[in-house]
Formats: sequence, C-alpha cells, structure tokens
Amino acid sequence: MKKGLLTVAAVAALALVAGTNTPVVAADKTLKLELISKGETHQFWQAVKKGAVDQAAKMNATVHFQGPASETMIDKQMEMLDAAIALKPDAIGYAALGTTQSVSHLQAANKAGIPVYMFDTAASCPGGVPALGPKSDCALGVAYTDSIAAGQLAADKMAALIGNAGKVLMVGHSQTNQTGIDRANGFINRMKAKYPRVKVTAVYSEGGDALKAQDLVAAALVSTPDLRGVYGTNEGVAIGAGQAFKAAGIRNGKIKLIGFDSGQQQIANIRSGLQTGAITQNPIGIGAKTVEALVNYVRSGTVPQNLIDTGFYYYDKKTIDKPEIAADLYN
Repeated sequence: MKKGLLTVAAVAALALVAGTNTPVVAADKTLKLELISKGETHQFWQAVKKGAVDQAAKMNATVHFQGPASETMIDKQMEMLDAAIALKPDAIGYAALGTTQSVSHLQAANKAGIPVYMFDTAASCPGGVPALGPKSDCALGVAYTDSIAAGQLAADKMAALIGNAGKVLMVGHSQTNQTGIDRANGFINRMKAKYPRVKVTAVYSEGGDALKAQDLVAAALVSTPDLRGVYGTNEGVAIGAGQAFKAAGIRNGKIKLIGFDSGQQQIANIRSGLQTGAITQNPIGIGAKTVEALVNYVRSGTVPQNLIDTGFYYYDKKTIDKPEIAADLYN
C-alpha cells in the first residue's frame, strides 16, 4: 500500500512544471501545425497566413506556413506535403492544388495519425465533402469560399453593368484546381442560363500569372473592339488585366473589369476607376478557421464542421470602405 502511494506521488511530481505547481496536461502542450498552401507570392496567401498565425498564437500553437512559388507547381506542393507528414506535426492544414493527386498523400497522413483540415480548395476525397470527418481517411473537412456562387455573383454584376448584352472576356487562373474551375464555370454557366445576350469568351493564364493575363487581355482589346467587359478569376489575373487597360488607355469604366480578391494594386485600381469592382473572400478568416478546427480537434476531440463557408462580397468604389467589406480586404 505504501509502495503504491509513493508511485502515485512520483507520477504527480513528474506532472508539475518546476517552480509553478502547474500540472502538465495535453491541453498545455504547444501544438505544431503545418499549413501547406497553394502559394505564397500573392497577397491573398499572405492574408491567409496572417489569419492562421494570429489564431494559433491565441491557442498556444505554432504554424509553419509554406507553398510553392507558382500555383501550377503541383509536384512541388506534393513534396511539401510529404515533408510535412514526415515531420509528424500535431496536425496539417492543406489547400489542394492537386485535387486528385493529393488524395493518396492525405490518406498517408491519416494512416500516420495526423489530422488534416483543408482550406480554400478541397481535394477530391472519396465521397466528396459530405463524407469528410473523423471517419474519413482523407480529411476532417474544408474551410472555403463557395466559388461557384462567387462566380455567379460576378456574372450578375457584370451583366447589370453592361445592360445584359455584349461580349465579355473571362480570364481564368487555373483549369486544374477546383477553385479556379468553379470560379470560371460559375460565371460562364450563369451567363448562359440567365443572360443569353451576353457572349463569353474564355481564356486562361495558368497559375494566375499577371504578365500572361496582361498579354491575353491586350490581345482581346485589339481583336474585339466591341468588348464590353473582362472578368478575372484571381488577384494576379485582375492585376494583369488592369495593366492591359492602362496600356490601352481604357479608363473610367469604358470597359468593365471585375476581379477577384483584393490586394494593394486592385484596391488602387478600383479607387481610381480603372477597375470596376471585385469579389472578395475572407482570407484571414480562412486561415483562422482552419487553425481553430485543427487545434480544437487535437486538444479536446471537438469534431469541426466538415464544411465551413467563410463567405464573400462584391465591392466597388462606392462600397469599398464599408466596415463589412473593409474587414475582408488586404493590401
């Protein structure tokens, strides 16, 4: 009996932080999270990173945030994901560039006992988003923007701006990741279904390369003198389109330009009237919600929603300073 008491006392002593009399429990451990993004160069990803890092600091966790140099570098992102798994972190956040290519890698993380929550874009996990959760061998869920609905809103705004008729150029940033596909298809299909007098031509600047987008829009301005509008599906494309407008001397809404996300250049272009408006996501919220979901799951087993819709807005020169809009802009 005395031996048992000594053993209990020894265990209790080991469970104290020296000089503080504070029990060391799992909840007190500083968690290590790896977040694998689609990239780091665009300001959007820096805003996601800020949201993640700030939320982690509130929850006694650290975040290592990284992404490839270009959003076309799926193989490089897979290397980053594999390296993150090898580090055996407490949890992983993942934004899918390789929507199908990444599934086996995410299943490897699950097999290693590392929980994964996706952000911005979901991989094509078995059963889709409804099947995500603790029983999934792929991921717990995803925090994202409803990109189809966002593309539809861009179409509605564009159609209203051009009187529901005319030629529009849609410049996409990806034909391989689901976010890029959905933003483009949401726009194109909405126009077909609701605005049959609007004729959309689609071109792509893979990876959202601003210089490539500038060339594509410049060519369209020459080949289509009656062009009424341009829609760019991400920050880089919108910036490139704005540069093409500047070079061609197109200002004050002569041709409507709707972009996606924000960033210093798009905000300046909208304030000057060069760009008509944009769809903004909630990048800080995407990062924060991803970290919150992972930390709560690791610490207490709280199962996050398998789909967290972080929302979006359309904004223009008149609405850019509204509190609910300004809170989601980054520069």
